[in-house]
Amino acid sequence: MLYALCYINNRFLPFNEAKLHISDLGLQRGYGIFDYFLEMDGKVPFLEDYLDRFYRSGVLTGLDVPLEREMLKEKILWLLGQNGFRNSGIKLVLTGGYSEDLYTPPSDPNFMILNLPVTHPPGEFGEGVKLILLDYVRYMPEVKTTFYFPSIALFPRMKAAGAIEVLYHHSGLISETTRANIFLVKEGRLVTPSPGVLRGITRMHVLNVAKQLLPVEEREVRLEELWECDEVFITGTSKHLIPVVEIEGRQIGDGKPGEWTKVISGKFEDFYMQVISETPAGFSG
Repeated sequence: MLYALCYINNRFLPFNEAKLHISDLGLQRGYGIFDYFLEMDGKVPFLEDYLDRFYRSGVLTGLDVPLEREMLKEKILWLLGQNGFRNSGIKLVLTGGYSEDLYTPPSDPNFMILNLPVTHPPGEFGEGVKLILLDYVRYMPEVKTTFYFPSIALFPRMKAAGAIEVLYHHSGLISETTRANIFLVKEGRLVTPSPGVLRGITRMHVLNVAKQLLPVEEREVRLEELWECDEVFITGTSKHLIPVVEIEGRQIGDGKPGEWTKVISGKFEDFYMQVISETPAGFSG
């Protein structure tokens, strides 16, 4: 990892040499956005979708991405070629920049592209995972921000529970986990929370695949529905689709990955491999 190249403020540097000044507002005030996607077999599926979201996050938070889209794609492609991992994660990070009073945003944010190898391919979920609950509402949920304090502070409780994610809920409604969107299978229908969630790229494509298989509802989802449903799974870039078998110590369904979860996962993986086969090296079609 330390020998990988990364990009920071118009310079390519070894990962262990890339640094920011302590006055950066990402450090001082948590003011920053990011996005994350995968290179699989030397290709980047859904790249345009991820870039759309990253630029939109910049607009909504008042952070100007310093590179135009085509130039950004060239930087990403060059970095992938130099590192040569073939299977890796690409993280775009845009922070508030250096502030003299440690509060007022300057006109020039700091921009980074990180590229590190991926050791566990998405789509490998085993026997399912556990979640814990947190009463919390993210500010501007449609933006992928760098502010992860609520969930990181719960790492000890997650570890004690054997959980991998924190599921947010408030006023009787669930929304999303820290790093994933959530889906329920209930009475032969697939249900996912909306609005008030990050519009995950994997979420979007899973929905498109699932709509060919069973009725789909995007709506407010009550917390009680978790205990009434047959199956639960979460989706994300690095996860693809993972079944959830327990939430806050309570078993979901029969405590095993559900049949619909397996079917939708299989169809999504087929679609994902098709996209990769049709994607030019480094770019999405």
